[in-house]
Amino acid sequence: MRKRLAAAVISAALFGSLGQVQASSNFFADVPAESWSYTAVNELIETGKVIGYNQKIPEGRVLSRLEVAMIVDEAQRNIDAFTPDEKLTIEKLRAEFLYDIKKLELINKLDRIDENSLTEKEPEFTPEERDKIKRLANRFEVSGFAQIRHDHIIQNSAETSADGKYLGNGDKTRSTPSTYTKVDVTAKYKVNDNWNAFGKLIIRGDTDKVDDFGISRGENDSTIVPEVWIEGKIGGGRGVNVKASRWNEWTPMGWGYDIDCDTAAVQFSFGKPILRTTLTAGKIDLWDDLMLSSYLRGRGYVPDEESNFLGVRWDSQLGEKTDVHFGVHGIDAMNSRYQDSDKRNHVLYYYVHAGYKFDHNWKIHGGIINSNAKMIDHPWGEGGPQPSRNPGIWLTAWYKEANPKDIGSYSLWATYRREPGSTWTTVTDW
Repeated sequence: MRKRLAAAVISAALFGSLGQVQASSNFFADVPAESWSYTAVNELIETGKVIGYNQKIPEGRVLSRLEVAMIVDEAQRNIDAFTPDEKLTIEKLRAEFLYDIKKLELINKLDRIDENSLTEKEPEFTPEERDKIKRLANRFEVSGFAQIRHDHIIQNSAETSADGKYLGNGDKTRSTPSTYTKVDVTAKYKVNDNWNAFGKLIIRGDTDKVDDFGISRGENDSTIVPEVWIEGKIGGGRGVNVKASRWNEWTPMGWGYDIDCDTAAVQFSFGKPILRTTLTAGKIDLWDDLMLSSYLRGRGYVPDEESNFLGVRWDSQLGEKTDVHFGVHGIDAMNSRYQDSDKRNHVLYYYVHAGYKFDHNWKIHGGIINSNAKMIDHPWGEGGPQPSRNPGIWLTAWYKEANPKDIGSYSLWATYRREPGSTWTTVTDW
């Protein structure tokens, strides 16, 4: 109805301004059945080059001047596809229905303006604008993963005094009291051939617990962590990469970090795949301040919100199927883990892990980590249970390998981790 009303308005306007136009130019008038235009239009339709028209006009069917103008207009839009003789036919039809085609063009313009005003959209883009938008869109990638972690703990029912001192052995019970969820979405923007900018949004379902259950810190809290950083190549073709700003260093690969290790740092990587070196220096958020027990707070321990961090890692691709990684982290001692923080000495965490790819679907990765952390001022004293000094271990199995550019691709992995408080870069101690 909107198009018919617009056609009537424009037709009236054109008729008033073009008084010399004959009555046969009436937009809605029928084209006589004996008109040569039916044969001409059918010849064009038979070529298959008139977009949207794949059936000839049946014999005896009478069309309005508007309907014929629409067919001729579509043929003109694809004019380059026609032969010289066919182009002559189109020109002849255009001359016959010139004013009807002009009215149709005005109706289409009015219709687009009307639709854009109703939907609050900008006018249609030009081909050049569409190409520019497409080039811009091709610079973006979005990837991500979701994770579910079950925390398995061993609780000791031993009694303690009012100030937290250990009084005697108790029974140990095993349980899986909480589930920790995480959704991780990363957007990548290609600045140029050498540099990329990243933005990450991490949504965590927090169910971590602390040693002192008197802390008023509820479970099942959700936190949202935004992170932004850049990565790029420097030094020409020397294979030197740099990464700077704030990111989360944890990956499904492990690297000896826990899931909460948000890093504000600068990182350099250099060397060939056979032995590539990565240096990282900055601050790392280990949640040490949030996990500090009231026992230690009462004795004056006040940890920094973020810990000083210095790390080096070596990555070696020994073959198509085998890779090996080893390194060391130097990090401020964690008070929440009862580590010796006198003079802010660094604790050294050293680790090694390796992976093997069986085929294009399956691969495994495993590692071990330990530290030289010294434990002090534990509330249970030397005679009570102490944080485990066993090495931390992890083992991961992957199925398939997702590629953000491949629609429908995905990865599945399962990980077992043992994270003793004295030998793992983490505040969790399961």
